[in-house]
Amino acid sequence: MRRFLLILLLLAPLSQLFAIEAAFSHAQYYLPDPIFQGKINPYLEIYWQVNPRKVHFSTNKDKKIIARIKTSVTIVNDTGHVLKSDLYVYETVPAANVEQLAYLNILELKRYFLSPGKYKVTVKLTDLNDTTNVANYTDTFSTGQLPTGPFYGDIEFVDTSYASQIKTPFLKHGKQFIPLCESFFDTYRWKVNYFTEVYQLDKLTAQEFPLVQTAFLSKKPGGDPIMQYQKTDTLTTKDVPFVEGSFDISELQSGNYYLNIVLKDKKNNILATKNIFLQRANKRQPKQEVAEKKKDVMQDTGIEHIKVVDLSKTFLKKYDVAQMKAILKMLLPVSNPSETISINGFLKSPEDMYMRYYVYNHFTALDPENPERAWKEYSNKVKEVNRLFTSHGKVGYETERGFMYLRYGQPSEIITVVNEKGSLPYEVWQYNTLLDQAGRTEANAVILFYKTSETDFDYKVLHTTIAGEPHNAAWRNFLYNTTDGGQEINSRAEQYIGSR
Repeated sequence: MRRFLLILLLLAPLSQLFAIEAAFSHAQYYLPDPIFQGKINPYLEIYWQVNPRKVHFSTNKDKKIIARIKTSVTIVNDTGHVLKSDLYVYETVPAANVEQLAYLNILELKRYFLSPGKYKVTVKLTDLNDTTNVANYTDTFSTGQLPTGPFYGDIEFVDTSYASQIKTPFLKHGKQFIPLCESFFDTYRWKVNYFTEVYQLDKLTAQEFPLVQTAFLSKKPGGDPIMQYQKTDTLTTKDVPFVEGSFDISELQSGNYYLNIVLKDKKNNILATKNIFLQRANKRQPKQEVAEKKKDVMQDTGIEHIKVVDLSKTFLKKYDVAQMKAILKMLLPVSNPSETISINGFLKSPEDMYMRYYVYNHFTALDPENPERAWKEYSNKVKEVNRLFTSHGKVGYETERGFMYLRYGQPSEIITVVNEKGSLPYEVWQYNTLLDQAGRTEANAVILFYKTSETDFDYKVLHTTIAGEPHNAAWRNFLYNTTDGGQEINSRAEQYIGSR
């Protein structure tokens, strides 16, 4: 009876219980041109994995259990022209019984040749047993002109690899490289396996060999290697088409990291570099001696204390990648220097799931019981800033006044001066009290904004009396036009700032 109920659960179209759960990723590599000798052409390798528990199964005419997923892949250039369009139905391997579904792996990989340019790729997965059950993925990337010397393709995390010449989508260099579709390593994923390709070593002279190739983990892109997470190889030949390796991270504490690969010639000159972001959530208690050594290393990894949740059930589920990037920008005013580095890293190299984890953990730290409530409170402040400061196509939270408003709150007084003789338009914001970035209370703090010309639409920060913010002792030289008879002594700016 229990087995019968399980079959019903798998086969019934209960859309209210399910939503396709998929992890997506992509990488760029190169293949030799079939016509022009010595030329290599870029291609996009996009791959994704679907959680079989989040799709609906039915029986086919042979009474086998299958799932059918309509798959749409579209690549457009920066002008919106569709360059690649792929539409097909993916069928899972037929299972004879429910027990076999426990071993089902829904993994797909597609490759598309491209020319240099900027692109947007979109993948849509639709469960044909319940067409309301979908998953969407969108990302942007660019393919540039080839470097003149050696370079790496993108780094790809690998679930497993083994020697086999069987023709599958995963075959490369005589091996099957089964990709890992996410850069997230929880407690039970204790090994980081990686793969990339290296190109144009043939452009080097014999005098530049042997080459030294180093792979290592760091807290920041290209930063200092972390303890034992570093491997070095010597390359003595030009015939090295790819790079693979692994790190045991069972003792690596939770946090944000980068896997880096660096190639140098024998004189220690850097020839090529590549890195990829990864996130670790390790619930294991590390060995005491290891923990002590890592204490200092872990202090600025961004979000060491990670709360692992099903993000599809949180308040972030309704936002796409572009909106997540916008939310990260909204957090810049309330971020410390280390957090700012993390956010700028995400904005430069967007990783959808990890951006969501970062935002979720930020608001969980503010309100552990209800992070959505903390987000709503902050988003209401952003809406207020947008209402006050959005102008001529620039959204309010991206203006300098909006930034300061979000960081320090509403001023006690705002003095706007637009027609003062001898000065550019300006505003003085006066705070009776505020907390500076170091958490200290400051009394009678002032921020001076000005327009750099009469035709400017927005105000810029010229001077503040707040610790840690711009302090410009020569602010008068920027604000006043003394050749026009500027009356500095009687100006409102002088009254509020004076010699401060």
